[in-house]
Amino acid sequence: MPRLLNASKVERRMSTDVENGKNGMFEILTQPSKTLATWYFWIGSLGLFLAVLNLTNNIHPNYHVSWGGLLTFEYTNDAFGSKDTAAAFGVGDAVFIMLCGGIAALGARTLSGEDGIAEWAVSMLTSKWYNDLVEPGNGGWSLIVGTWSMLGSIVFYFYWGITSTTWIDPGVYSWSIAMMAVGLVLRMLASVEQEE
Repeated sequence: MPRLLNASKVERRMSTDVENGKNGMFEILTQPSKTLATWYFWIGSLGLFLAVLNLTNNIHPNYHVSWGGLLTFEYTNDAFGSKDTAAAFGVGDAVFIMLCGGIAALGARTLSGEDGIAEWAVSMLTSKWYNDLVEPGNGGWSLIVGTWSMLGSIVFYFYWGITSTTWIDPGVYSWSIAMMAVGLVLRMLASVEQEE
């Protein structure tokens, strides 16, 4: 029968754990795990993509986004301005581009590891993720449905953005994020089932 730990034993183990003292929040954020680095890379890349669309006035049919206003919840300035009267490039654009570029670079640096960026890019292109769309062998149906949900999320967001020029529409984001979350959970469930 398993033994239960009382609070004093747990408290002692946690307080004397050397790794907890070394890996503070700053180190966790600046030296991310592979999972966090993947999120960094893709979210940073999406931010750079949206910044380019904003600079070329293709992010929305009527608006130009002020990233400073958007990220401060309009504390510093308005988040959305008319395309006709808005500045083509502002300080908020530069800060947003540097922030997204830094996040994407940090993710890419961590993901590339010791092999280098070129080897990492080749491994992304030669990945066999598409097998998860049709082969229920290793992960079962949750892997297939999860992969399709993630792919559907990306296709939906880009299709809607291209056809309607509404890359910043909250409804599109909501559907895309919900589909991506379902896909991630189902894929994680498939890996847990696989280990058992």
